[in-house]
Amino acid sequence: MNDLVFVPIGSYEHHGPHLPPETDYLIARSIVEKVAPKFDGKIIPGIKISISPEHKKFRNTKSISKKKFVSQVKSILNHYHNKTKIFFINAHGGNNKILHSIQERYKTKILVLNTFSLIKKDLMSIRSSKIGGICHAGEFETSIMMYLFPDKVKLSKLKRIDVKYIPYLDPNYKFEKPKKWKTINLNRSGILGDPYHASKEKGEFWFHSLIETI
Repeated sequence: MNDLVFVPIGSYEHHGPHLPPETDYLIARSIVEKVAPKFDGKIIPGIKISISPEHKKFRNTKSISKKKFVSQVKSILNHYHNKTKIFFINAHGGNNKILHSIQERYKTKILVLNTFSLIKKDLMSIRSSKIGGICHAGEFETSIMMYLFPDKVKLSKLKRIDVKYIPYLDPNYKFEKPKKWKTINLNRSGILGDPYHASKEKGEFWFHSLIETI
């Protein structure tokens, strides 16, 4: 009946030397492709390039303004206004605040689901890196990509990469976080976490945990 619409939202930004810039979108799209059939939902292409100012210093990053992002989201809402509910599956943290403000406005019409927030407990249950290790291009994303798209993961390019743990970017960090930061100032490799702890097995566990939670 297709009364439900599933919208994957990602980004196009530098994910270190070992992951493709479209990592967030690939993860969001993969989740949608597994979840939508359970509800006989309609899948649309969604948004591949979003708000990534913190990564703009890296040349393989593409970022759009908040205004343009909001315009794209509202365009989707207007196009599918006759549907019962629209699910936005978001895999890029930079979109969270704006998506939730839009959700607040439209109330029951839309539901925003963020990958990290959905499985905080399961993230902790098998992670082997300390707080800060599962962040951008770290243990979590690298593991998920090793499971879903092993051909797109270039672990050989991780040689001599400095690991930087940024605790306040971790979903399990419980204290006040800085409002603004730039990736290039935290780690010139563009990795904010520890990909050396990643494994295909962890990726499989976390991916299916996401599917079951939704």
